[in-house]
Amino acid sequence: MKMAEKRKWSVGLSLAFFVFACLATTPVNAGDMDDAGKLYNQNCAVCHGADRGGYFAPALTKERLVNTTEAAIRSMAINGIPETQMPPWGGKLSTPELRKLSALFKNTSKEEVAFGMEEVRKSLEVYVEDISSLPSKPVYPIRNIHDLMGIMVRGRYSTDNSRVVFFDGRTHRQVGEIPTKHAPHNMNYNPVDLRWAYAVTDSGYLYKIDLYSMRAVRSIRTGLNGPSLAVSRDGNYVMAGSYVSHNAVILDAGTFEPVKFFDLKGENPDGQMVESDSGMITGTPFADYLVVALENAGQVWIIDCSKPDLPVTKIKNVGRHLHDAVLSPEGRYLTIASYEDGNFPVVDLKEKKVAVKIPGGCTPHFGSGAIIKVDGKSLGIGTNIGSCENTVVTVWDMETFDVVKQIPVLGPTESPAAHPDSKYVVVDIVGTGPDADKIQMIDKENLEVVKTITVGGHSHFPEYTAMGDYFYVSAGYKGDKLVIYKSDTMEKEKEIPLESPAGIFSHSRSKTVSIGLEDAL
Repeated sequence: MKMAEKRKWSVGLSLAFFVFACLATTPVNAGDMDDAGKLYNQNCAVCHGADRGGYFAPALTKERLVNTTEAAIRSMAINGIPETQMPPWGGKLSTPELRKLSALFKNTSKEEVAFGMEEVRKSLEVYVEDISSLPSKPVYPIRNIHDLMGIMVRGRYSTDNSRVVFFDGRTHRQVGEIPTKHAPHNMNYNPVDLRWAYAVTDSGYLYKIDLYSMRAVRSIRTGLNGPSLAVSRDGNYVMAGSYVSHNAVILDAGTFEPVKFFDLKGENPDGQMVESDSGMITGTPFADYLVVALENAGQVWIIDCSKPDLPVTKIKNVGRHLHDAVLSPEGRYLTIASYEDGNFPVVDLKEKKVAVKIPGGCTPHFGSGAIIKVDGKSLGIGTNIGSCENTVVTVWDMETFDVVKQIPVLGPTESPAAHPDSKYVVVDIVGTGPDADKIQMIDKENLEVVKTITVGGHSHFPEYTAMGDYFYVSAGYKGDKLVIYKSDTMEKEKEIPLESPAGIFSHSRSKTVSIGLEDAL
């Protein structure tokens, strides 16, 4: 989503700036700048970054806006940018407030921000002190806990209606919701104790959720922006990573007490020492490892959770701009999207080295990734989020890592969905343009697109239910709804209004290594 969102915002900003390029600026004083900083943190930092250096929305600094007037900035803020998550702020913020913000953006550089171990520790909040007081089973009717589907509902303005909403994947009835401080982004489930889920927001707040009572029992802020999250295979540790500031932290999964803090920096493939965003984080059933990709440094760090000091093995020169990843069925091989290299590097977690690099198109991507089985072979599925002439879904053999096929699709794709009891791989068409509201169905047997469906909003994050008889899709922007389809006929089953729905996470993920290989209930 990050790269696609930046492109969309850039187009909208350019248009606004061109139209209003000759309008004048408004002088402000130091007090106005202080007010603007507070307004920014309350309303803008969740998307544009706590340091104003950009997150999944672009930077708002004088360097980036050098050829832009304050009037142009205000116009964009008032009207919003179509086909992006930027809503209209006219009426939400007053004219004086917008003037202060536009002056801040036009006249100041990216801020230096820090968030260390002490800040993490102090941010811990406990909502339920005695977890023995919680119910011993779900307080709502559900046949199997794996039927739960968690939806990240961002809210139009990221703070007003931000929450995680849970549905029963058999009945499609809502069974609970957890309010969050800001827009939720990612979710993971405890693989050992199935009552626990963990959700992280784009402002770095991590929540521990009791799925039986549908209550948040603890929260902690692990950074200022960042969606990376994973649980160790024994369920003892949770790890979260940040874009701002450049750090990751391992927590005790039970208490949320910080265990170890990591400054993410290292030598990139060009020999430069850089600070780095946290790319993907994953646990693996292969070993007691937690693994993190350093996006900007091009490194993968393997943390050994079986040893008291949690030592780190650093694999360098993996690729440029590492992002998300998928594990092989047994968890030994980690295949990562390298945006700038156009490939998927495969890291052997046993040998602790890069084994091979798989061609992946102009901007490889995974979302959650997917693996399917066809004629006894395991095939990996990688998407391509780049805006290029030929957008493809890449399929490769999980044993040889040879490319089996690159399947042409309508446009950039973000997150593939698969299930062993469905004959289709579902991909979401993202970005801008007339096809950004569509999903495409790829037949597993012939690896061809066989059907295209319009979801009625910008399509994101398809996910099969645990049984595989339905799949859910977020229809965002103008859609503002969750859409549910039958997986055999592809007919629409139901639409549920939700304000800016995003990621969808089936509880069945807790019992599988890779999306697409879970057993039916």
